[in-house]
Amino acid sequence: MSDDREVSPAQRKVWILDRFRPGSAVYTVPLIYRVDGDLDVAALDRALSEVVRRHEVLRTVYRMRAGAVRQVVRPAGTVNVPVVDVSGHADPDAEARRRADAEGRQPFDLAAGPVIRPLLLRAAPDRHLLCLTLHHIACDGGSLQILEHELSVCYRAARRREPSGLRPLDEQYADFAAWQASRLTQARTGPLVEHWRTHLAGLPAPATLPADRERPAVQGVFGGHVRFAVEPAVTDRTVTLAKACRATPFAVLLAVYAALVRLRGGGADVVIGAPVTSRQRESHHRMIGMFVNTLVHRVDVSGQPTFEELVHRARDESRRAMAHQAVPFDLLVDELKPVRDPGFNPVFQLMLGYQEAAREKGAGGGLTLSGCAVRGEFGDTATAKVDLSLTVTRSGAGCSGRLEYNTDLFEAATARDIAEQFRTILAAGTADPQFRPGEPDRL
Repeated sequence: MSDDREVSPAQRKVWILDRFRPGSAVYTVPLIYRVDGDLDVAALDRALSEVVRRHEVLRTVYRMRAGAVRQVVRPAGTVNVPVVDVSGHADPDAEARRRADAEGRQPFDLAAGPVIRPLLLRAAPDRHLLCLTLHHIACDGGSLQILEHELSVCYRAARRREPSGLRPLDEQYADFAAWQASRLTQARTGPLVEHWRTHLAGLPAPATLPADRERPAVQGVFGGHVRFAVEPAVTDRTVTLAKACRATPFAVLLAVYAALVRLRGGGADVVIGAPVTSRQRESHHRMIGMFVNTLVHRVDVSGQPTFEELVHRARDESRRAMAHQAVPFDLLVDELKPVRDPGFNPVFQLMLGYQEAAREKGAGGGLTLSGCAVRGEFGDTATAKVDLSLTVTRSGAGCSGRLEYNTDLFEAATARDIAEQFRTILAAGTADPQFRPGEPDRL
């Protein structure tokens, strides 16, 4: 093993939470690919081995040294994808799916590794489920696109028994962690922390939605999810309105989410966390790793603003947050020292994410395996990091949404109602920007 290196602040936070909830899959990232066609398993082994060789973070373990968690890179080796044949079952496809879901809910041992776990489930000679399960400590959303792109390239090359042709990486994730640490000095972060201290003073406690059940004394992590679609016409109107307001599509979605919270009795001072990438250098765009930070958005929904006015408020809030994003969220919490309650996430209980497919540099348009038709999706870990977390993905003409909810707090029917209300407000507000979401009789 190589000499140990320091972890990034984001990794430290995930490591601590993993230790706090041993055996939980809350930070597991399960990818499931349905593969139809002539799959070359030996080539897949060689391709995944090459990707893991290229990215040290995929062969890194995390251990305590002198009172601090450190990342230790293990030597590169051969990755053999386990193959489980379920073709003999009465319903092979259903059995493969059951096992894929179970695989995604298995925890990781960060001290022993590995942090990427492949499994191939064979329903028929030309029909498989490929499971790639990762721990969040080693990846983010952009990383998954890089992983798919490089695995596709390496698989094609492995079938031809040729070099992949991928350009060597200039840096590894441990180099990023060291670079980030060098920038987190008081001189650099002091004014940024002071901004957040002022902006987040007097936060409502708790800033969340009324729940179906009484909140447990210790925040649980059991979760469910609801998926929904946003029609292409509504997606087009969202982009058009964003441009007209000199905003981003994220700001429009943030306005919708804030309006929804107000309508459902969550108050007029809405606090929503949002993940943002911290890939600030060109070399970062080619690396797998945890480059994500979380920004806090405090949206004022008071009065009876039109939807357009609410988009302007969300736009300004988003710009402020982005301008002060250099402070990692966990370090910000350490500085702000909010009152800690084990029943709540610190600062916010609601999250919103927005992403565009294949947006990251170096990423492809999904996993491609020569001679096979591949369809990918996220598996279900049956966990929830916060009360409600909404992720909207724009792909092609329309958008898809995924609402993750804490089942200790919300019924499935409530989650479905929240998702439908989000779609309704988005459709109404983009059709008529003068629409006032605070008038529930208009929904």
